Amino acid sequence: MNDRVLIVGGGRGIGRAIADDCGDRAVVWTRSTGVDAADRSSLDAAFATFRRQHGAPWALVHTVGDFAEQPLLGTDAATWSAQQRSNLDSVFHTIQAIVPAMVEAKRGRVILFAAAGADKQKAMLRAPVYFAMKAAVIQLARSLAAEVAPAGVTVNVVAPGLIDHPHSHRDSQARMLPRVPAGRLGSPADVVAAVRYLLAEEASYVTGQVLTVDGGLQV
Repeated sequence: MNDRVLIVGGGRGIGRAIADDCGDRAVVWTRSTGVDAADRSSLDAAFATFRRQHGAPWALVHTVGDFAEQPLLGTDAATWSAQQRSNLDSVFHTIQAIVPAMVEAKRGRVILFAAAGADKQKAMLRAPVYFAMKAAVIQLARSLAAEVAPAGVTVNVVAPGLIDHPHSHRDSQARMLPRVPAGRLGSPADVVAAVRYLLAEEASYVTGQVLTVDGGLQV
């Protein structure tokens, strides 16, 4: 039975750590491998090849999402469009391209990525557009979870806080670190552990949830 874990955006940072943890089961799609997650035609072409070789994936993990730290009134239209394309359009197109095959197979796990605090009803002055996109991802995930649960497919969201990796935003993290009750930045391994749980058999009855990994930042 196919146990492939299709990781969209697994070329660096958290996505790369997840891919490394999945080992031989991981299939990684990034722009460098010729797949643009915000381009439906690119996804369709890549998935047609994948499906011929492997069938429907056991799991889909979407980690794409650029960060922009700007106040709302200081955000120009180009930044808005880029944030939407990276954080929201890529999720929508990936779901549309791949999840129907998982529903047909009547099995599988979908894991999307948001950000710690994106599910809270409060102002996000640090990066309002980014958090708005991630809030939309959470809503899509919850709706999708209800839609595909009868087919045996679970859908959950991992919401990392301040995670230290080579491509993280160090200045922003340094400003926010004093607010983290755990007193440290998270590591990719902290996030990988959450993903590993959601992929495990023990999580087969967990769906439509947001698993926050932030050292207590949003408590």
